[in-house]
Amino acid sequence: MAESSFIEQSKLRFNEGEVIYRKAEMAQQMYIVLSGKVRLYVGHEPVGDWSEELIKGDFFGEGSLLESIPRSHTAVALEDTELIAISRGTFLRMIRQNPEVSVKMMQRLAQRNRELAAKVDAEGGRARGGKAGQTSASLVSVISGKKYWITSHGALIGRYDPNTGIHPDIDLTEEDPQLSVSRRHARILFEHGRYFLVEEHGVANGTYIKGERLAAGDARELKPGDRVGFGMVVLFFERPA
Repeated sequence: MAESSFIEQSKLRFNEGEVIYRKAEMAQQMYIVLSGKVRLYVGHEPVGDWSEELIKGDFFGEGSLLESIPRSHTAVALEDTELIAISRGTFLRMIRQNPEVSVKMMQRLAQRNRELAAKVDAEGGRARGGKAGQTSASLVSVISGKKYWITSHGALIGRYDPNTGIHPDIDLTEEDPQLSVSRRHARILFEHGRYFLVEEHGVANGTYIKGERLAAGDARELKPGDRVGFGMVVLFFERPA
């Protein structure tokens, strides 16, 4: 079978918010992301803690090809997404015909192990008694005083989307009766012990640090005490020394 024909026959399309598979399901397929974005949640539902976001060229679900074990995550399409599904039989044929496939997979698995080790190290510095994956940094609402913790893999900031059922990591729905915050408004990245704020594309009402508006895609480092605005919602960035 020609490669292009195989890809066309193996393509799957998922709409934004659609579950690809749930934790504990038994399956014999892995997936490669052709377009869109996939998030792997820790629990059985697409809410709360998550471990990884995957984009074009990434693969996931490979454990089902190696062992007959239940899924360890719940996979959800964060936006309209196109995948290639590869069964165990197809995968074994690919390895026999092209051993480089197995080498590339082992390299990717080694990379994931390194990233996991880095996350574990970062979690070692979180506040005592905090949740797993939680750092000691947070955003604190000026109005309600509520504290929103930032996890070691970063945080998506926005409002709950009832159409897709997707909750952002920092859900400002209760803080935003004027609906000035976008569903996917901004993202906090945590890298090498530093925090950066990046506005998502298509945001109407702006993202601000100390009154200065960020350009979409422009990463700006957050410092303790910074006043941060998302639309009409204002919070302070806190990070103990």
